[in-house]
Amino acid sequence: MGENTANSDDRVLLDTARWRLSILWFIWAFVIFAVVVLQSIFGRYGEQVQEAWSWFIPTVVPTLSLMIGVIGEAAMQNQKDVRSVKRNFFKLAFWISAGYLLILSLTILLQPFAPVGAIELYVRSNYWLAPMQGIVAGALGLLFTSQQRGVGSKTTKLAT
Repeated sequence: MGENTANSDDRVLLDTARWRLSILWFIWAFVIFAVVVLQSIFGRYGEQVQEAWSWFIPTVVPTLSLMIGVIGEAAMQNQKDVRSVKRNFFKLAFWISAGYLLILSLTILLQPFAPVGAIELYVRSNYWLAPMQGIVAGALGLLFTSQQRGVGSKTTKLAT
């Protein structure tokens, strides 16, 4: 994503932006999911496995569900979608998503070093994760639910 940002009107196909964000989210969420599965299997949560999963699932599943629904609906269309989004907005959505997923990952991975138990840390993490998730949801919501059709917009492909 190191392309020139001097031209703020530079645009990216909406479909391409959605795919790039989905790839980031699905791969990263799968890795986090695998860690939580392993921690569950090896007893990290003791008798509180249900509480750990009740905390984890809402941190990624609503976003993944939105993404898969929109991409699935687009896959059923017969016409090419030529809508586009400003590259800078796509970058903002990408990096705040990466930031949220990083903080979520750190919360899970650093838990063994925390002075409190896993579930207590996860409950506390809602203080920092909930505001971040709200910001991410705002950006992704615009990119994944926009029904506006663009007309004659200049589009470019991503160079990542």
